[in-house]
Amino acid sequence: MKITLAILGLAVAALLGCRAGGAEPGSPPDGERWIAAAAFQRGDARVEEARSRDLPRAIVTGGRIAFDDTRLAHVFSPVTGRVSRLLAQPGQVVPKGAPLATIASPDVGSAFSDEVKARADLEAAEHDYQRQKQLFAEQAASSRDFETAEDTWRKAQAEEQRALQRLRLLSNGKIDAVTQEYTLPSPIAGRVVARNVNPGVEVQGQYAGGTAAELFTVGDTDVVWLYADVAEADLPGLAPGEAVSLRVLAYPERAFAGNVEWISPTLDPALRTGRVRCAIHNPEGLLKPEMFATVSIERPAAHGLAIPRAAVVRIEDQSFVYVAAGTRADGREVFRRRRVQLPERAGPPQRRPGAEAFLPVELPGAELVRVLDGLLPGERVLVEERRPGQRDPDEVVLTKEQLAKIASAPAEPRPVPAAVTVGGRLTFDDLLVSHVFSPVNGRLSRLLAAPGDHVKKGAPLAVILSPDVGSAFSDELKARADLTAAEHERKRQREMFAVHASAARDLEAAEDNYDRALAEYQRTELKTRLLRQNGSGAVSQEYVLRSPIEGDVVARSANPGLEVQGQYSGASNAPELFTVGRAGQVWMLGDLYEVDLPYVQPGAEVEFRSPVFPDRVFRGKVDWISDALDPVQRTAKVRCVLANADGLLRPETYGVASISAPARRVLTVPREALLRSGDDTVVFVESSRGKDGSRAFRRRRVIADEQLSGDLVPVLAGLSPGDRVVARGSIFLFGSF
Repeated sequence: MKITLAILGLAVAALLGCRAGGAEPGSPPDGERWIAAAAFQRGDARVEEARSRDLPRAIVTGGRIAFDDTRLAHVFSPVTGRVSRLLAQPGQVVPKGAPLATIASPDVGSAFSDEVKARADLEAAEHDYQRQKQLFAEQAASSRDFETAEDTWRKAQAEEQRALQRLRLLSNGKIDAVTQEYTLPSPIAGRVVARNVNPGVEVQGQYAGGTAAELFTVGDTDVVWLYADVAEADLPGLAPGEAVSLRVLAYPERAFAGNVEWISPTLDPALRTGRVRCAIHNPEGLLKPEMFATVSIERPAAHGLAIPRAAVVRIEDQSFVYVAAGTRADGREVFRRRRVQLPERAGPPQRRPGAEAFLPVELPGAELVRVLDGLLPGERVLVEERRPGQRDPDEVVLTKEQLAKIASAPAEPRPVPAAVTVGGRLTFDDLLVSHVFSPVNGRLSRLLAAPGDHVKKGAPLAVILSPDVGSAFSDELKARADLTAAEHERKRQREMFAVHASAARDLEAAEDNYDRALAEYQRTELKTRLLRQNGSGAVSQEYVLRSPIEGDVVARSANPGLEVQGQYSGASNAPELFTVGRAGQVWMLGDLYEVDLPYVQPGAEVEFRSPVFPDRVFRGKVDWISDALDPVQRTAKVRCVLANADGLLRPETYGVASISAPARRVLTVPREALLRSGDDTVVFVESSRGKDGSRAFRRRRVIADEQLSGDLVPVLAGLSPGDRVVARGSIFLFGSF
């Protein structure tokens, strides 16, 4: 009896000991999973074999389009003067050396006259040097006189070279010594990206010491650069020449190809990324600088042991998998947890620093992950689609009763209105407006044109009493008198030398004085020629300010007695005195969203409406679309030319323009399906259906063109045809998160 009780006690103790170990009968111990056959049949779990495969190693990151620096030129004026003609317009393709604008400038005449004067001085100095050299060789002159002549000759050489260099600098463009016009050339072949000048504007010379303004931007966008930030761990092995594929928001269905061209040798200290520059072929000009892009940099495939990414379980920054370890008596399969070593960041793909996640990039084999250690080929691992008691954070499941509160609709291609609506501001046509400055210092003595007056080209606007005028004409008179005296002396010396009545030295001195006097006269005459063209008189010292174009006096900021600074005097703040323009046609400058770029082309019909005339439609055409995006607003500037024969449209008026676009079929969803989540637009897409009538809906980020009116909204990225989205009641699902 005592033996029987002892055996019973041991059995009870053994049973209690098992329960104290934490394993309930029928439940797996820590580190194991028991999966029933029904779970495999329902698709809640599956078993995959670890085996060697070729794994792609593409790097997905974000990037920004930029001009190729070697194909872009910022054009400044080398001379100070007034723009007389514009010969190139934005969007125009120009070859290298093509004329962009002509600038009437006293610097042109000054450069010519300085070179002539310097050459005359050099000839005179050379004659004296050669003479002193001969005399010194025959011991008829002192070494001091010889050295002085030699120094003077060398100084004259340097001055003549300086004048030649200045003239050679201007000779890059076409120069006209008679009209004193400088033709500004394009330094490279390309498209006129921007123009920041109009006729009549006074410009500062780049080498004049003031603040010169950029007049034109010329660039070639057949090849553009893409800058991307690549994580530090992805940099090893990345080399120039590797293939690149990118997508942009404006053309989500199209992939643009290129190659890695340069990799920065340093890292960003904050982001821990390396800058990579890629050259992208862009013959159609679809890619515009400042566009954001999603970039995929191709890498050679790596061969190694791989398993599905979904089989990996992360516990405290370590990676584990559940490996098959046999079958229990009740039919459930046993899987034991095992730690494995994976490459860095082998988890789900994440947004890289600077990446724009608006365009999904599907990578073949992205659902696989390489295993470096911890598994053997042929071992089977557990892949659970949904673990017990855990739900997808972006998914919500509705019962059959809850489904009565919502309605779904398919995302399918439908026609959208063939027009793009943009807001804009009216401005003068740059070719029909001129800002008038005074080229001379002085005081306004008379005003000859009032605001609203219609003036012809060359019509007088104001009279300026200027000491510059008197000084210029007096300099010319003095130079003419000096030239006449020098000419008489040269003639006399020639006659005397012919009869051996004077020395060769005297004749050479007379010839040199004549050459210098002629150069000085030409310099002063070129300066007064500009003043004579405006009807200025040497007696009255008055400069007549004339209109450079025909048009209406739009504005006048001058009154009698006002002291003005001349543009040619080196002043950096010369005030604008008159604005002359014609409003027979005006420009509308609008901001075009990046997603609308594929649908707007130059020449498209435009209908403009102004709140001032709500019942009137003004018609025109698209004239130009900017080759670069605004880096802040993410828009491209579009310019439309509007007819304004009645003069009703006034510059600085705001309005709305409808630009005709080719008919298009795009993927659309009901407007009610779109919800805002922070800065994102999301929809709920049906992902699965249960046997009990329940349905699961997954939240998904999309890019939609919400500016179009109507109940249907085009979706540019994030959905596929046939996806069913919650069209009514989606706000109830949004509240479940």
